[in-house]
Amino acid sequence: MLNNLRQYLRIRRQSLIFRLLFYFVLSMFTVALILSINFASRIKPHFISDLLPNLARYIEYVIDDIGLPPDLERARSLALDLPFEIRIEGPDTQWSSQSWIQSINNFELEQAPRPYQEYYIGHEHGEFVLMVEKKAFRYLFVVDSSFRAGSRKRHWILFISLGATLFILYLFIRRMFRPIEAISQKVSDIGAGKLDSPVEIRGEDELAQLARGINNMAVQIKTMLEGKAGLLLAISHELRSPMTRMRVNLELLDKSETRDLLIEDIGEMEHLVANILESERLNTSHAPLNRSKLNLAETINEVINQYFPDENITQDLSPVIASLDDVRIRLLIKNLLENACRYSTEGDISVGIKLEKQADFLSLQISDHGPGISEAELAHLTDPFYRTDTARQRRTGGYGLGLYLCKLIVEAHAGQINFHSSIGEGTTVIVRIPVDRGIGHN
Repeated sequence: MLNNLRQYLRIRRQSLIFRLLFYFVLSMFTVALILSINFASRIKPHFISDLLPNLARYIEYVIDDIGLPPDLERARSLALDLPFEIRIEGPDTQWSSQSWIQSINNFELEQAPRPYQEYYIGHEHGEFVLMVEKKAFRYLFVVDSSFRAGSRKRHWILFISLGATLFILYLFIRRMFRPIEAISQKVSDIGAGKLDSPVEIRGEDELAQLARGINNMAVQIKTMLEGKAGLLLAISHELRSPMTRMRVNLELLDKSETRDLLIEDIGEMEHLVANILESERLNTSHAPLNRSKLNLAETINEVINQYFPDENITQDLSPVIASLDDVRIRLLIKNLLENACRYSTEGDISVGIKLEKQADFLSLQISDHGPGISEAELAHLTDPFYRTDTARQRRTGGYGLGLYLCKLIVEAHAGQINFHSSIGEGTTVIVRIPVDRGIGHN
């Protein structure tokens, strides 16, 4: 729970909307603080120069009405009618209009400036207090509680209004910058190769212009990639006929080492062309899959017996049945095993293949004991025509299309392919493909 909260706050801190709102709130509180300090620095001079003379004259009228010695019944009546609480202390007199006003000595008061030295003023728990002494009696006046309640109510109204204003402002800013989220998602989609869904454009502001530019860029990228794919397919198709004629003509020649090497090279070229055509077919958004119900363990055994009869391959196969494309799954298994056998260390150390069902997925793991692959290279293994290094390419051959084709086959089955490798220990390929509910173990 705490980690989720920290992750949420970290994401919020990186949000442009959140930062704008934070800066706005900080600015408002800074302005409020400056105004409060300015108000506090001016209130006392204003009180002394403007309010105190009128207040002193008003207090004199009240004291005259109470009388000397004070008439407590009259004081009680005035306390009910006037916005004051009253405390009177003197000879044989200790009276308060409210029980919580215990003693005048409990209040911290300071003498008012000239010409009002006979008055003492102060604040107690946010309440304004004024005290004056007449003959042997001291009169203390405190702002009435109803006035305090009204002041607090006004404060609460102010804070609630401020909060509501900030919330409305947040919603407005979020709505204004909502296209940024769509643009960010579109940029991520472009990075993942999804070029078909444009950003929705609203208005004609700078964000709309940015969205329009990203949509145009996506269209241009898609056009460029389709042109490249079309050119590659056209070249591959055109190469098939001359390569077939070359093979036929070479087969008619007398057997020799040169003839056999040329036929082998032509076979590699045919295999490359076939991989290019198959990868481009799978790379289209409407690539058809000829699904049928397969016993995958039996299919793996057939591939091993056909292509790797002399390899030391350790098998741990559960009888999993799934609806898959038979031809392409066989190509996937062949390419992965061929790759593992090619890079395994020479000797008795075997390649391992494991098949099992996990929940609604089938899991296929193929492990070798080769030199391993660095972390930086793992992310590029399924890139077309990618080779880890030139030395390895010269020793092992290949054109870097095998794992790319494996990735396309797995993704066409709505699955995932992942690689785990350690330098000097080997590499493990994990393929996970969803299977239909009710189809799994035999």
